[in-house]
Amino acid sequence: MLPFDERSVVGPRSKYLPCHIRGIPVPKDPRTVGEHLRRRRLQLKLHQSQAARMLRVSTVTLSLWECDKVFPTIPYQPKLVGYLGLDVFKTVNP
Repeated sequence: MLPFDERSVVGPRSKYLPCHIRGIPVPKDPRTVGEHLRRRRLQLKLHQSQAARMLRVSTVTLSLWECDKVFPTIPYQPKLVGYLGLDVFKTVNP
């Protein structure tokens, strides 16, 4: 039997943010609002909780937007346009 050692390695997580989360690749040509949001978040190397804090929404809300299960309502759209740097709401329908 091998000896059990109680050592652990600690390091910053931001260095190791994957480009695949749960096996879902980053969209190269985003077509939906959710794909645009996910791509931008990963470009900025942010975790969902960090991006949600920036947008002043819950992590669950951001997750639902990124999965295209819920379309962002009108009050959030100007904030998302500023976050994305482009107006995807003119070209994308829910």
